[in-house]
Amino acid sequence: MAAARTLTATRWSTLLGLWLVMLVSLPRYWLQHDMTRLALLAILMIAIAVALVAFWRLMASAQRERCPAAIKHLGGCLWIGCLLIGAWHWIDAAADHWSVILSQGTALGLLLHVVSRVWRRRH
Repeated sequence: MAAARTLTATRWSTLLGLWLVMLVSLPRYWLQHDMTRLALLAILMIAIAVALVAFWRLMASAQRERCPAAIKHLGGCLWIGCLLIGAWHWIDAAADHWSVILSQGTALGLLLHVVSRVWRRRH
């Protein structure tokens, strides 16, 4: 089964991270009354949730066992991303709303997660 070999814990956790970024972006667009983005996010979140379940079932058991460590790494990166964006907004005196800082922070955290996992794999 070729698909099972390409479904790694890093890829699965990245997809989970994308779902989380969308989840924490919902309040931002709700508070801005941006119903178009809210509807698009809701549709994409459902599609990604279905993909997460399907990929989990297709993933090899060895990769499933690596998922808790990948999720822990993702969580740490999301926290670091939120702290960095919060510090940036504090230094910049932008005083953005918490929902903007949270959505930008998780997006940065997801980027940190992907880059660090790829970097670690290549070195």
